[in-house]
Amino acid sequence: MTTLDTPVCPTSAPAVPRVRHWIAAAAWPGAVFLLALLPRLAGLADRPLWLDEVFTWQRASLKPAALVLDSFQNHHMPSFFLLLSPLTGLGHPELWLRLPSAIFGALAVMLVFMIAYRIAGRLAGGLAGLVMGLSPTALAFSQEARSYTLEMCLILVALYGVVRLALDLRAAGRGMLAPGARAGWLCFIGGTIAAVDTLGDGLPWLLAANLAFFSLLFFAPAPRALAINVLKADLVAALCAAPFYALMTHYQSSSPVEAVMWIPPLNLSRFWYSLGSVYFMHVADWVTFHFMKVPTPDILLWLIDAVLVAALAAAIWRLRHRPAMLAVLGISLIFLPGLFALISLWRPIFLPRYLLWSAAPFAVLAGIGAAALLDHVAPRARRVAVVLMAVLLLVNTLPYYGAETKPRWDIAARMLAQEVAPGDVVYLTDLGALPVLRLYLPPGAQTVVLNDADGDLAHALSALSQGHRVWTVCGHAGQSADRVDVGQFFAKNEALGTPSQVQKAGKRITIALYSPASPAPVASTQPAAPSAPVCAPGAAHGGCS
Repeated sequence: MTTLDTPVCPTSAPAVPRVRHWIAAAAWPGAVFLLALLPRLAGLADRPLWLDEVFTWQRASLKPAALVLDSFQNHHMPSFFLLLSPLTGLGHPELWLRLPSAIFGALAVMLVFMIAYRIAGRLAGGLAGLVMGLSPTALAFSQEARSYTLEMCLILVALYGVVRLALDLRAAGRGMLAPGARAGWLCFIGGTIAAVDTLGDGLPWLLAANLAFFSLLFFAPAPRALAINVLKADLVAALCAAPFYALMTHYQSSSPVEAVMWIPPLNLSRFWYSLGSVYFMHVADWVTFHFMKVPTPDILLWLIDAVLVAALAAAIWRLRHRPAMLAVLGISLIFLPGLFALISLWRPIFLPRYLLWSAAPFAVLAGIGAAALLDHVAPRARRVAVVLMAVLLLVNTLPYYGAETKPRWDIAARMLAQEVAPGDVVYLTDLGALPVLRLYLPPGAQTVVLNDADGDLAHALSALSQGHRVWTVCGHAGQSADRVDVGQFFAKNEALGTPSQVQKAGKRITIALYSPASPAPVASTQPAAPSAPVCAPGAAHGGCS
């Protein structure tokens, strides 16, 4: 019988406080994750898949052995596609194949919050989360069926580990499983291995992390012990990654250099395009290497840029007495764009997708600096400033949802399915549209539309002379630096005559019908209204890109 004097088992006493502690510790990161997930789920399935995502769908739909082989042949690790494989049978690929990217994108925002919070407190974490959570580029990659947000999330796990170790360099030099160091080393090693085995973009992170650790040797009480631990971590990462990269090297169907031959040479415009979209909140046009034309006033964009630059300067000032932490964050930010800018002197590779994970340390520094600027502000004024910053970023991000960031090949497929007749020829200016059209054409229309579809103008001319109708479809399926404008579009097809019908599928795709009895071409430079679905023969139309 239990009485008031009966002693309570001492092992059960700490259980409730420990659970409460974990719940309290998880509350803020969990709230940040949920808040970051909302804008990533909004409109997730509204845009059609474009070429890159169709490749994801095709590979994830293969049987496991074929999936792995196809990944290695095309310079990819199979892990992300194996993750998506069970989702391909659920239908609606725009939703299910993008959902993991949205979740990983929200987790990345949560990790940015956790890193900045651990370094400089809750306000810094919240502001860093705002910058990352409402970045149009981070948001766009969170709504794309590609592995870039997963890669960023895993690298942030590793960065979180490096930050933990940098905050306690004495513990970092002890045994890797010693109290105070265990969590940091496990996060760094586990996150790095997973990142490297997900995408080749993880390899630059491993180099950046080692450079950061090298800088920490100058501040560590036991630099030799820390260096040995880093070497052990590198060895474990290499042992876990080398077999997969050896398989990829063995099975690849072309050299890695050939895989990036489509990227145009780097110039000042493309350099700012990548920097502005990854770090400075500009809405990028993934197809044309330009910023999207959105209704956001330029003054708002420049104001955001100025605030971010001021926040970075304030972060450097705030961390001036914590050089170890400044070195970790600075190297994590600068290494990747610096490395790719140098490589681009030889082979262009300076693109937002390859720079994405470096946006996270940028957001961390921006959050720390913004918090530093608000340190000496009265609490009420500080709350107002945070709300204003959130509103400013939100207003800048909202136009992303209304922008046509992906070519509307779904609309083009419906048009062609309804109007192409047996015997017609489809002339595509971008053969990358073929797999996209196969996805969106109704099964019964695929044979008719794609029976005679290619990118050969001579074949189209021959078919027209033999009495066949020719449908010219002008639009890019993936990224391209060769923007085809109205004049180029019709000038290239002058030999076909004057189109008897011209239609727009969204803003990026122009479909023109050339009939055998077409009259002589009529020159025109006056663009029709973008909203006009069908235009008079001979009229020029909105830009085709």
